Amino acid sequence: MSHFSQIKTSLKDVKILEKTLKDMSFTCIIGKSCIQENDGKIENVDILVKKNNQNIMGFLWNGQEYLLVIDEQVWNRSSSVNNLVEKILQQYALNSILAESNCQGFKQINRKVMQDGSIKLIVQKWN
Repeated sequence: MSHFSQIKTSLKDVKILEKTLKDMSFTCIIGKSCIQENDGKIENVDILVKKNNQNIMGFLWNGQEYLLVIDEQVWNRSSSVNNLVEKILQQYALNSILAESNCQGFKQINRKVMQDGSIKLIVQKWN
């Protein structure tokens, strides 16, 4: 039996979340929508996430942060839902840092994915 899970994420900025999802090759639709389980249950979401024209997950604003809404039993990707959440959080953090760095006048000089999966980022500001 499938069911939706709501997973806390600490994601708050819709523009950075949208960029993050696009960077990860997802298509997202911002605005009230719904996602449906295989058994017909419907869950409302504020961001609908698609891959290959299939609704695969969504994000629901709870007044403080976005919750990931996903049916873990039908998630048929090569990685676990926990791995997906970690990748979204990492890309979101990178995009947040780059956005704030740009606002402060910094430009990205180098970015390298390390062996452990962490990202080394170098930004520079010229006065």
